[in-house]
Amino acid sequence: MEYPAGAPAPLQLISIDSATGRVSCGEEALACLRSIKTPIGVVSVCGRARTGKSYILNQLLGQSTGFQLAHSHRPCTKGLWIWSKPFRRVGPDGNEYHLVLLDSEGIDAYDQRAQDGVQLLSLAVLLSSMFVFNQMGPIDEAALDRLSLVTQITKHIRVRAGGAAAEDASELSTFTPSFLWLLRDFYLDLEDEGRKVSPREYLETALSPSAGAGAAVEAKNQIRGSIKALFPDRDCFTLVRPMHDERALNRLNTLQQEQLRPEFQEGVSKLTRLLLARAQPKRIGFVPVSGVMLAGLAEAYSAAINEGAVPTIATAWQGVAEAECRRAAAAAEDAYRLEFNVEGTPAEPEALLEEHLRCMAAAKAVFKSIAVAEPRVRGEAKAGLIAALQHRYELTREAVLARAAAGVDQALLSAAQQISTAARLHKTWAEVQGQVSTAIAAYDAATAGPTKWPRLTVFLQQQYGHMVADFVQKCEADAEKKISEARTAAREAEWKLSAAENKANKAEIRVRDLVSAEEALKLQLSAERQRHSSSSRSSSGGGWLACFRPSEGGGF
Repeated sequence: MEYPAGAPAPLQLISIDSATGRVSCGEEALACLRSIKTPIGVVSVCGRARTGKSYILNQLLGQSTGFQLAHSHRPCTKGLWIWSKPFRRVGPDGNEYHLVLLDSEGIDAYDQRAQDGVQLLSLAVLLSSMFVFNQMGPIDEAALDRLSLVTQITKHIRVRAGGAAAEDASELSTFTPSFLWLLRDFYLDLEDEGRKVSPREYLETALSPSAGAGAAVEAKNQIRGSIKALFPDRDCFTLVRPMHDERALNRLNTLQQEQLRPEFQEGVSKLTRLLLARAQPKRIGFVPVSGVMLAGLAEAYSAAINEGAVPTIATAWQGVAEAECRRAAAAAEDAYRLEFNVEGTPAEPEALLEEHLRCMAAAKAVFKSIAVAEPRVRGEAKAGLIAALQHRYELTREAVLARAAAGVDQALLSAAQQISTAARLHKTWAEVQGQVSTAIAAYDAATAGPTKWPRLTVFLQQQYGHMVADFVQKCEADAEKKISEARTAAREAEWKLSAAENKANKAEIRVRDLVSAEEALKLQLSAERQRHSSSSRSSSGGGWLACFRPSEGGGF
């Protein structure tokens, strides 16, 4: 049958090679199961070939073209198949789970080896939470013979490694699914001495030991006892014949509802409600099984069969539980890594520890939501997770504090340069102190970590000595410069004074010379006046001034 691309369709979960007996798991079906992270319930329908097992599953799907139905002697279903689109359900406790439908190959298909039928039945029982045995007609000796394969399950399943068949038969019931014996085309009136009885009472009566002796009776009673031991949670349901037309029955999936008997329609409706109500999540012990874990169990059971061993529930479950715990631990580590805010957390031991504890709590919550196993397995995985997270934290802490220490080194180098420059350039100690305060404020804003303040204390102790020395050296240099400038100015003043004194001396000499010349001139003039006066008196009055012509030397 062809299914539209992308539409829900049957996926083969288990196949058995008829030549080699090797069991294989279908990757598509495994991927479908692994996508289900919630607990999962599995309704499987098993029984003889060509008895309408797929029809019941299609009614649960609410469609007529789901699992393929056979219309001839050749079986359509080989191995175990699941529907690719699980049902989302909510349990009585309010928790969400998904329901998967599992169709099986007929246990007596004409081309099937006897051992293959038992192995398929065993795997269906191991993987189901609700096991429906589909049968035509009432429960009679022939029906018990057909169900005798159930008694062989204990030979093909062990609870724990090394367990004996007898021991496992008494323990296996804690791991088996709910059992519903579906009686199709049922025509009997359920009465006991005129009293109506329920299908469950009818089942319990049929499973009661038969009186009598002999190998045949003992064999039948052994079958009855095996069914009761393996399936303590059991029930029975009857369906009348859908219609009387044999030819139309071959096309049951194509018939309209109004073509079916009302009693059959009502019975199918009650059956689907019953199955959906009772198909609760599968559990191993008290632990709910998720789709991921069911896929792991299918692989583990198949591998055990291929290795020639008997599938052991405890061994398979431990492997799956450990794998699931590893997956939970990996998811928790990822959550821790993504949650840890390295950049936003101060590089201080207390802040880093607080962030570590916060992220550790988030990681534990993720682990708890995924890890489903016995306390011992879960505890070991959790201890490993905590150790891994502690190691990751220590590495992160070391890296963060190392970066912080490197930042402190860089900031101190910058502060040293700033302080040294301030000590060399500024004129007053107050200005230098102001630059030191500015450098400390910049250092405080740029650094973090446990070495921040101890390193600054040592730095300032060292730098103050250098700073004072630099400032004193600067002051001495300034003083030396001023002294040198003063000396130069003094020398220049002294030179100027000397030059002025020389100039003054020369001026004084010049003045004295001029005074002397003036005095001499005055004396000469006085003498000349006297001589002229004498001459005037001795001669007549005219032409006397000729005696006073200047001489060639410029004198009189």
